[in-house]
Amino acid sequence: MARLSFLSTLFLVPLFLGIASFPAQAQEGDMFPSKSAAHERAKHLKCSGVFQMGDQWMPCKDFTTYQKAVKNEK
Repeated sequence: MARLSFLSTLFLVPLFLGIASFPAQAQEGDMFPSKSAAHERAKHLKCSGVFQMGDQWMPCKDFTTYQKAVKNEK
């Protein structure tokens, strides 16, 4: 039981502190089957380039740039 509490604390404390303890994710709808569609979204986000994620394409040159662009869009 103490181990479960310890593991829960390791997961929950970062959440309470505002630190993500789970992998970052793309906004719904920002993964595209074509490179050209991702380029169009990049124009709207005011970033350049696209990058591949699996068999999908995302706007901006990399995920960090994408996250910043999405944050600035709001």
